[in-house]
Amino acid sequence: MSILAFSYHNRDEWVYKIKNLAIVEPKTVKIFILRKKLPSTLIIYAMNTLKQICFPLIFVPALWTQMSCSNSNGSKNTTENTTSPGSVQTEGTAPVPQVRKTGAFVPNELGRIMVLEYHLIGYPEDVWRRTPENFRKDLQMLYDHNYYPVSVKDLAAGQVNVPAGMTPFAMTFDDSSAGQFRYLEKNGKLELDPDCALGIMEAFKKQHPDFPITASFYVLPAIKPKLRLFAQPEYQKQKLAWLIAHGYEIGNHGWFHVPLHKLDDAGVQKHLAMFVKEIKAFIPDYEVKSLALPLGMHAKNRILESKGSFEGTNYKHDAVFLVGSVTSVSPYDKDFNPLAIQRVQAGDTPTGPAAFTKQLDQSGNRFISDGDPNTISAPLKMKARLKPVLEKKFVAK
Repeated sequence: MSILAFSYHNRDEWVYKIKNLAIVEPKTVKIFILRKKLPSTLIIYAMNTLKQICFPLIFVPALWTQMSCSNSNGSKNTTENTTSPGSVQTEGTAPVPQVRKTGAFVPNELGRIMVLEYHLIGYPEDVWRRTPENFRKDLQMLYDHNYYPVSVKDLAAGQVNVPAGMTPFAMTFDDSSAGQFRYLEKNGKLELDPDCALGIMEAFKKQHPDFPITASFYVLPAIKPKLRLFAQPEYQKQKLAWLIAHGYEIGNHGWFHVPLHKLDDAGVQKHLAMFVKEIKAFIPDYEVKSLALPLGMHAKNRILESKGSFEGTNYKHDAVFLVGSVTSVSPYDKDFNPLAIQRVQAGDTPTGPAAFTKQLDQSGNRFISDGDPNTISAPLKMKARLKPVLEKKFVAK
């Protein structure tokens, strides 16, 4: 019997992904007991996953010994990832176990991907606003059409590891409005508003443990109060800490939403660095890794979007997101640029997620995973789209 203990942050969906596990739950620690010997690939997957979302992580020697073994085909699995922005590292990565049934499919990992862009959650439905009911409908559409959530960090780094037959997508929220994250007080305790974006996502995850939703929140720390860090000033620090603890990302959206093209070089660095300074005042150890351009407007000097400094505060973004209504090319595509990633504006429009899903299915240009993170599978006619450095990983389908 092997034991793995780790701090737990309400990630119940992983319990369903890692089979043959029994759970004992003290106050803040869950202990996973392996009832029987598992394939080493599944153990490596479990450890990689838990290591990314839980801290601290305690490796009991019995389990570590079993993990150190090579998998059935003799390749060595890795438990540490040190890729740089825009790079692709798949060698030795264990696949995500199949968790949803799919029909017949042809893998196409050079197809297009949606990065969804949300703003307001509330009433009434409008160009920049989704009602809670429609946001739930969006999640159900994604689930029913075999989408699988990935983080913007993994997308930018080309680490797209999803089950076979699934299509990765990433989710982003701009402007930190109240409808994205709202606390309600009930019986002297704080609860997530079930009709705010996070309340809806957390409930959907519990109902669908094979759909581990994550999202990046591009917040505004110095904007007018109704948009400033989710509009409940007494809970600002608590909310930012909650996001991090529950596997969400906090991203840069500027100090107070000034379009970067209106600023000189010094101004761009000031606004992006002051964002970092404001966030670190709440969460000192947090490193902001991505930027959503305010209004989608580039700085005159685009290098400053990814790195710069102001009065001793540095920033470095591995991913930069545009505002838009366009799907993104695959991270394995030669034209993929992690510092200019397209997004799809949510809504029931001709350029919304449901419409793009229909278009991509009809054209055969939708990213569909082969389930193996160590290969890149696509129809042979798509090979010309592949980054040259990835040619050895290509498998024609």
